Amino acid sequence: MSIVKIVHHDEVIYTILDKPPPEPPKTPRYESQLEKQLKEMKIPQLRRTFGYAETPLKVPDQFLKKGEGLGQPMKKSDHKCIASGSLPPVPKCPPPGKKPEKPKTNFRVLNIKKVIKTKPLLVEPRLVDTRDGHTKKIKGSGEVPEFCLRKDFGQMPEYLVKRNRRIQKELDKIRYAEENKESLCKLINEEERLELLKDLKYNWQLLQKAFLQLPILTDTIPKIHRKTKMEQELKQLEKDIALVESNPYIYIYE
Repeated sequence: MSIVKIVHHDEVIYTILDKPPPEPPKTPRYESQLEKQLKEMKIPQLRRTFGYAETPLKVPDQFLKKGEGLGQPMKKSDHKCIASGSLPPVPKCPPPGKKPEKPKTNFRVLNIKKVIKTKPLLVEPRLVDTRDGHTKKIKGSGEVPEFCLRKDFGQMPEYLVKRNRRIQKELDKIRYAEENKESLCKLINEEERLELLKDLKYNWQLLQKAFLQLPILTDTIPKIHRKTKMEQELKQLEKDIALVESNPYIYIYE
Protein backbone atom coordinates (compact mmCIF):
# COMPACT_ATOMS: atom_id res chain seq x y z
CA MET A 1 0.00 0.00 0.00
CA SER A 2 1.42 3.32 -1.10
CA ILE A 3 0.60 6.78 0.34
CA VAL A 4 0.90 9.88 -1.80
CA LYS A 5 1.53 13.06 0.13
CA ILE A 6 0.77 16.27 -1.80
CA VAL A 7 2.03 19.30 -0.01
CA HIS A 8 2.11 22.05 -2.62
CA HIS A 9 -1.06 22.47 -4.73
CA ASP A 10 -3.15 25.36 -6.13
CA GLU A 11 -6.60 23.75 -6.18
CA VAL A 12 -9.55 25.54 -4.52
CA ILE A 13 -12.78 23.77 -3.66
CA TYR A 14 -14.92 26.80 -4.70
CA THR A 15 -13.55 26.61 -8.25
CA ILE A 16 -14.35 22.92 -8.58
CA LEU A 17 -18.12 23.33 -8.01
CA ASP A 18 -20.23 24.65 -10.84
CA LYS A 19 -21.47 28.20 -10.36
CA PRO A 20 -25.27 28.70 -10.44
CA PRO A 21 -26.62 30.27 -13.62
CA PRO A 22 -26.97 34.03 -13.42
CA GLU A 23 -30.48 35.40 -12.80
CA PRO A 24 -32.18 36.78 -15.89
CA PRO A 25 -32.40 40.57 -15.95
CA LYS A 26 -35.71 42.01 -14.77
CA THR A 27 -37.91 43.82 -17.24
CA PRO A 28 -38.01 47.56 -16.63
CA ARG A 29 -41.01 48.77 -14.66
CA TYR A 30 -43.80 50.41 -16.64
CA GLU A 31 -43.95 54.12 -16.09
CA SER A 32 -46.81 56.13 -17.48
CA GLN A 33 -45.89 59.29 -19.31
CA LEU A 34 -49.19 60.83 -18.30
CA GLU A 35 -48.28 60.50 -14.63
CA LYS A 36 -45.12 62.52 -15.17
CA GLN A 37 -47.11 65.25 -16.90
CA LEU A 38 -49.64 65.31 -14.05
CA LYS A 39 -46.89 65.61 -11.46
CA GLU A 40 -45.41 68.54 -13.36
CA MET A 41 -48.82 70.21 -13.69
CA LYS A 42 -49.85 69.55 -10.10
CA ILE A 43 -50.01 72.71 -7.98
CA PRO A 44 -48.62 72.18 -4.51
CA GLN A 45 -51.22 72.70 -1.80
CA LEU A 46 -50.66 73.98 1.68
CA ARG A 47 -50.36 71.33 4.36
CA ARG A 48 -52.60 71.58 7.36
CA THR A 49 -50.75 71.60 10.66
CA PHE A 50 -51.57 72.12 14.32
CA GLY A 51 -50.52 75.72 14.08
CA TYR A 52 -47.47 77.67 15.02
CA ALA A 53 -45.29 76.51 17.87
CA GLU A 54 -45.18 80.12 19.05
CA THR A 55 -47.84 82.65 18.10
CA PRO A 56 -46.21 85.37 15.98
CA LEU A 57 -46.78 88.87 17.23
CA LYS A 58 -48.34 91.54 15.07
CA VAL A 59 -46.62 94.65 13.95
CA PRO A 60 -47.19 97.52 16.43
CA ASP A 61 -49.11 99.62 13.93
CA GLN A 62 -51.71 96.82 13.50
CA PHE A 63 -53.46 97.36 16.84
CA LEU A 64 -57.21 96.89 17.28
CA LYS A 65 -58.97 100.00 16.05
CA LYS A 66 -62.52 101.23 16.57
CA GLY A 67 -65.08 99.21 14.60
CA GLU A 68 -62.73 96.29 14.01
CA GLY A 69 -63.77 94.13 16.91
CA LEU A 70 -65.91 90.99 16.87
CA GLY A 71 -68.53 92.61 14.64
CA GLN A 72 -68.51 92.08 10.90
CA PRO A 73 -66.46 94.80 9.24
CA MET A 74 -68.10 96.87 6.56
CA LYS A 75 -67.19 95.92 3.08
CA LYS A 76 -65.54 98.64 1.11
CA SER A 77 -66.78 99.11 -2.39
CA ASP A 78 -65.10 100.92 -5.22
CA HIS A 79 -68.42 101.73 -6.90
CA LYS A 80 -69.05 105.39 -7.63
CA CYS A 81 -72.37 106.74 -8.81
CA ILE A 82 -71.79 109.11 -11.68
CA ALA A 83 -74.83 111.29 -12.44
CA SER A 84 -75.41 111.81 -16.13
CA GLY A 85 -77.37 114.94 -17.01
CA SER A 86 -79.75 116.75 -14.70
CA LEU A 87 -81.46 114.78 -11.97
CA PRO A 88 -85.09 115.42 -11.01
CA PRO A 89 -85.59 117.56 -7.94
CA VAL A 90 -86.08 115.93 -4.58
CA PRO A 91 -89.80 115.78 -3.74
CA LYS A 92 -90.77 118.11 -0.94
CA CYS A 93 -92.87 117.15 2.02
CA PRO A 94 -96.54 118.06 1.72
CA PRO A 95 -97.64 121.07 3.73
CA PRO A 96 -99.07 120.22 7.11
CA GLY A 97 -102.85 120.26 6.90
CA LYS A 98 -105.71 119.60 9.22
CA LYS A 99 -106.20 116.01 10.29
CA PRO A 100 -109.54 114.46 9.31
CA GLU A 101 -111.97 114.67 12.15
CA LYS A 102 -112.92 111.36 13.68
CA PRO A 103 -116.65 110.64 14.00
CA LYS A 104 -117.84 111.20 17.50
CA THR A 105 -119.54 108.08 18.79
CA ASN A 106 -121.38 107.73 22.07
CA PHE A 107 -120.17 104.38 23.39
CA ARG A 108 -122.60 104.51 26.31
CA VAL A 109 -125.60 104.50 24.02
CA LEU A 110 -124.12 101.69 21.92
CA ASN A 111 -123.45 99.53 24.97
CA ILE A 112 -126.98 100.12 26.28
CA LYS A 113 -128.48 99.05 22.95
CA LYS A 114 -126.32 95.90 22.83
CA VAL A 115 -127.29 94.94 26.36
CA ILE A 116 -130.99 95.41 25.57
CA LYS A 117 -130.77 93.22 22.45
CA THR A 118 -128.74 90.42 24.01
CA LYS A 119 -130.69 87.37 25.18
CA PRO A 120 -130.12 86.05 28.68
CA LEU A 121 -128.38 82.71 29.10
CA LEU A 122 -130.73 79.82 29.73
CA VAL A 123 -130.38 78.19 33.08
CA GLU A 124 -129.30 74.56 32.70
CA PRO A 125 -131.71 72.31 34.59
CA ARG A 126 -130.08 70.45 37.44
CA LEU A 127 -131.16 67.83 39.94
CA VAL A 128 -130.36 67.63 43.66
CA ASP A 129 -130.16 63.97 44.63
CA THR A 130 -128.74 64.12 48.16
CA ARG A 131 -129.53 65.99 51.37
CA ASP A 132 -126.08 67.55 51.29
CA GLY A 133 -126.98 69.44 48.12
CA HIS A 134 -125.13 67.33 45.56
CA THR A 135 -126.35 68.39 42.13
CA LYS A 136 -126.07 66.83 38.71
CA LYS A 137 -127.26 67.75 35.27
CA ILE A 138 -130.63 66.38 34.26
CA LYS A 139 -129.62 66.13 30.62
CA GLY A 140 -127.98 62.78 30.06
CA SER A 141 -128.66 61.52 33.58
CA GLY A 142 -131.50 59.19 32.53
CA GLU A 143 -134.00 60.74 34.93
CA VAL A 144 -135.95 62.39 32.12
CA PRO A 145 -137.11 60.44 29.05
CA GLU A 146 -135.22 62.10 26.20
CA PHE A 147 -134.57 59.38 23.67
CA CYS A 148 -138.23 58.36 23.30
CA LEU A 149 -139.21 61.97 22.59
CA ARG A 150 -136.93 62.31 19.59
CA LYS A 151 -138.46 62.68 16.14
CA ASP A 152 -136.67 59.64 14.72
CA PHE A 153 -137.56 57.38 17.66
CA GLY A 154 -138.82 53.97 16.50
CA GLN A 155 -137.83 54.61 12.88
CA MET A 156 -135.42 52.61 10.78
CA PRO A 157 -131.92 54.13 10.50
CA GLU A 158 -131.02 55.88 7.29
CA TYR A 159 -128.21 53.45 6.38
CA LEU A 160 -130.64 50.50 6.62
CA VAL A 161 -133.17 52.31 4.42
CA LYS A 162 -130.51 52.89 1.73
CA ARG A 163 -129.36 49.27 1.99
CA ASN A 164 -132.90 47.95 1.59
CA ARG A 165 -133.45 50.20 -1.43
CA ARG A 166 -130.25 48.92 -3.06
CA ILE A 167 -131.24 45.29 -2.43
CA GLN A 168 -134.75 45.91 -3.78
CA LYS A 169 -133.34 47.44 -6.99
CA GLU A 170 -131.10 44.42 -7.53
CA LEU A 171 -134.05 42.06 -6.97
CA ASP A 172 -136.17 44.03 -9.45
CA LYS A 173 -133.42 43.79 -12.05
CA ILE A 174 -133.13 40.03 -11.57
CA ARG A 175 -136.93 39.58 -11.77
CA TYR A 176 -137.16 41.72 -14.91
CA ALA A 177 -134.33 39.76 -16.54
CA GLU A 178 -136.06 36.46 -15.75
CA GLU A 179 -139.42 37.63 -17.06
CA ASN A 180 -137.97 39.02 -20.31
CA LYS A 181 -135.49 36.20 -20.74
CA GLU A 182 -135.16 35.00 -24.30
CA SER A 183 -135.24 31.33 -25.07
CA LEU A 184 -131.85 29.76 -25.53
CA CYS A 185 -133.27 27.28 -28.01
CA LYS A 186 -133.36 28.56 -31.59
CA LEU A 187 -134.79 26.94 -34.73
CA ILE A 188 -132.59 27.19 -37.81
CA ASN A 189 -134.23 27.72 -41.18
CA GLU A 190 -133.91 25.53 -44.25
CA GLU A 191 -131.08 27.54 -45.81
CA GLU A 192 -128.96 27.28 -42.69
CA ARG A 193 -129.70 23.55 -42.44
CA LEU A 194 -128.59 23.00 -46.06
CA GLU A 195 -125.48 25.09 -45.50
CA LEU A 196 -124.64 23.05 -42.41
CA LEU A 197 -125.13 19.82 -44.31
CA LYS A 198 -122.93 21.06 -47.13
CA ASP A 199 -120.12 21.97 -44.71
CA LEU A 200 -120.34 18.58 -42.99
CA LYS A 201 -120.06 16.73 -46.31
CA TYR A 202 -117.11 18.92 -47.36
CA ASN A 203 -115.30 18.15 -44.08
CA TRP A 204 -116.01 14.45 -44.57
CA GLN A 205 -114.50 14.56 -48.08
CA LEU A 206 -111.33 16.24 -46.82
CA LEU A 207 -110.97 13.78 -43.98
CA GLN A 208 -111.69 10.80 -46.27
CA LYS A 209 -109.00 11.98 -48.69
CA ALA A 210 -106.46 12.28 -45.87
CA PHE A 211 -107.48 8.84 -44.57
CA LEU A 212 -106.92 7.21 -47.96
CA GLN A 213 -103.45 8.75 -48.18
CA LEU A 214 -102.32 6.96 -45.03
CA PRO A 215 -99.77 4.16 -45.46
CA ILE A 216 -101.20 0.64 -45.67
CA LEU A 217 -98.67 -0.79 -43.24
CA THR A 218 -99.22 0.48 -39.68
CA ASP A 219 -96.14 -0.86 -37.97
CA THR A 220 -95.63 1.95 -35.43
CA ILE A 221 -97.70 3.19 -32.55
CA PRO A 222 -98.09 6.79 -33.87
CA LYS A 223 -99.46 5.44 -37.19
CA ILE A 224 -101.96 3.26 -35.32
CA HIS A 225 -103.12 6.18 -33.15
CA ARG A 226 -103.48 8.49 -36.13
CA LYS A 227 -105.45 5.97 -38.15
CA THR A 228 -107.75 5.18 -35.20
CA LYS A 229 -108.38 8.88 -34.56
CA MET A 230 -109.26 9.55 -38.20
CA GLU A 231 -111.64 6.58 -38.26
CA GLN A 232 -113.46 7.91 -35.20
CA GLU A 233 -113.75 11.38 -36.74
CA LEU A 234 -115.14 9.89 -39.98
CA LYS A 235 -117.74 7.90 -38.06
CA GLN A 236 -118.78 11.00 -36.10
CA LEU A 237 -119.13 13.05 -39.30
CA GLU A 238 -121.22 10.31 -40.91
CA LYS A 239 -123.53 10.27 -37.87
CA ASP A 240 -123.90 14.07 -38.00
CA ILE A 241 -124.69 14.01 -41.73
CA ALA A 242 -127.30 11.32 -41.23
CA LEU A 243 -128.84 13.25 -38.33
CA VAL A 244 -129.10 16.51 -40.31
CA GLU A 245 -130.53 14.75 -43.39
CA SER A 246 -133.15 12.81 -41.41
CA ASN A 247 -134.39 15.76 -39.29
CA PRO A 248 -135.82 18.78 -41.18
CA TYR A 249 -136.31 20.75 -37.94
CA ILE A 250 -133.12 21.42 -35.97
CA TYR A 251 -132.84 23.48 -32.83
CA ILE A 252 -129.60 24.90 -31.53
CA TYR A 253 -128.62 26.30 -28.12
CA GLU A 254 -126.59 29.47 -27.97
